[in-house]
Amino acid sequence: MNTYFVIALSALFVALAVASPLELNEEQKAAAKQYGEVCFKEVGLNEAEIAKVKAKDFSAPTENIKCFANCFFEKVGTLKDGVIQTEVVLAKLSPLIGEEKTRAALDKCGAIKGENKCDTAVKLHECFDGFKKA
Repeated sequence: MNTYFVIALSALFVALAVASPLELNEEQKAAAKQYGEVCFKEVGLNEAEIAKVKAKDFSAPTENIKCFANCFFEKVGTLKDGVIQTEVVLAKLSPLIGEEKTRAALDKCGAIKGENKCDTAVKLHECFDGFKKA
């Protein structure tokens, strides 16, 4: 999977997770790349952290990686101050995986909270990741 695809999945708040066969248009890929680059810089990820994100490795994430996830989701509009923006998720994800599956993911994951908004973003990613296998 290429980096743009990985970032775009995050942008759609399946957070690198829901289903691999998602088809994103060039505009979505470009936006995802732009948001990723902005957040890499805003958060100050080092090269090792950038490599982990690009490799979709969110195991034992550093605080910077957690905050990258939050930054990215906020730029896309799927998170605001650590809270899922349900209508945005439905609008962005339903056309790709269907409204029923999107609502199921939101029902299961929507109330998850971490220690802070960065931790919440990663915990939400982990929850949504379960839908990749479903």
